[in-house]
Amino acid sequence: MITNEVAFVAIAVSDKERARKFYQETLELKPTRTQMDGAWVEYDLGPTTIGVGCHPAWKPSRDGTTVAFEVEDFDDAVREAQRTRRDVRYGKDLRRPFAGWRNFATPTETSW
Repeated sequence: MITNEVAFVAIAVSDKERARKFYQETLELKPTRTQMDGAWVEYDLGPTTIGVGCHPAWKPSRDGTTVAFEVEDFDDAVREAQRTRRDVRYGKDLRRPFAGWRNFATPTETSW
């Protein structure tokens, strides 16, 4: 599997104004794109986009956040990951015109 780069990191938040203050005032990140009346804000940090979102259907979780890796061949990367890591829980493929992705969760007892 060839991983080219981190395409984006997506972080769910429960309070968009508190998150905005933290990312823009504390970390001094500059917003590059804003959607949904500020409920989704993207910050470009080098080649990586950090997306911060507040939506009733997407709650913050103690299970972690979302990191998207860009790969050469999506289908090949999924097959290779499933072949080599049977202890990882995989979701279903999600395809959109701009991207394809698959959610997965690493086991807590496994140290990577």
